Amino acid sequence: MGPFFQKPEATFCSKNERNPFSIDENNILEEWHVSRKTENTAFQCEQCGAQIEPLTNGSFRNHCPYCLYSKHMDEKPGDRASVCRGLMAPIGMEYSSKKGYQLIHECLQCGKVGKNKVAINTTQEDQLISFMKSVV
Repeated sequence: MGPFFQKPEATFCSKNERNPFSIDENNILEEWHVSRKTENTAFQCEQCGAQIEPLTNGSFRNHCPYCLYSKHMDEKPGDRASVCRGLMAPIGMEYSSKKGYQLIHECLQCGKVGKNKVAINTTQEDQLISFMKSVV
């Protein structure tokens, strides 16, 4: 399993990395916390290989706008505490009066199901038409 958010070839993680864990020079796992301000960063999708830009609508991107795959990063929304790191496949969509449309993802490694807000009014908007055709 390769990284969804491509990590630089270095011993230490940079602080704008989406992965909150790094290995120090003694091969000891350490954790650092990601600021919400630095969390909205570009990444390369592990599923389709697309280069994904940060959102420009004030929100945070956590899935590919093209294939809609995500990465199992959180145990609770935003905590980046998951050790699974499996790919999460889009399996559905629902509407919430508070959050609008949300994609439903299922982790291909551990089976966890989670929801992510659809990215609209931004660069690289989510390609929902293709997804909707695939589930009908």
